[in-house]
Amino acid sequence: MTTESGADDPLGLVLGGLLFGLVLGLALQALVGFAVRTAQASTPPANGLDLASLPARILLVGTAIAALAAAMATWSIVAPIRNPWRQGMLAIIAGMGSFALALVTQPVDRLLGRGGLLGLAIIAGLTSAWLARRISRRAVA
Repeated sequence: MTTESGADDPLGLVLGGLLFGLVLGLALQALVGFAVRTAQASTPPANGLDLASLPARILLVGTAIAALAAAMATWSIVAPIRNPWRQGMLAIIAGMGSFALALVTQPVDRLLGRGGLLGLAIIAGLTSAWLARRISRRAVA
């Protein structure tokens, strides 16, 4: 990634790539929450903790997949730094950070319901697409 003067801007790439991964992870975590609430709406209420239920499986597997997807996306977008150690560290931060950002989905769900989760996913998804486009455009320049 280069600045307007043509000098390398690795810090901009790192920060942009990390922000991209976090926002993408938030979008995916919100979709997981939406899927869990949708599955819960079509099944009777559980009497207790049931990890074999469809909502529990969606939550457990979906959360892991969303964090992994955020990590992989961050790894690929910061590839121009050409340092696997730094790419890996940024990918881990983005994956675990998206897991932590999933806490934002709880108040959104309580206040706005499934529509709020879907809206959050759309806003975060569009933001991550804008960030990816901006980062790739600056990397080409």
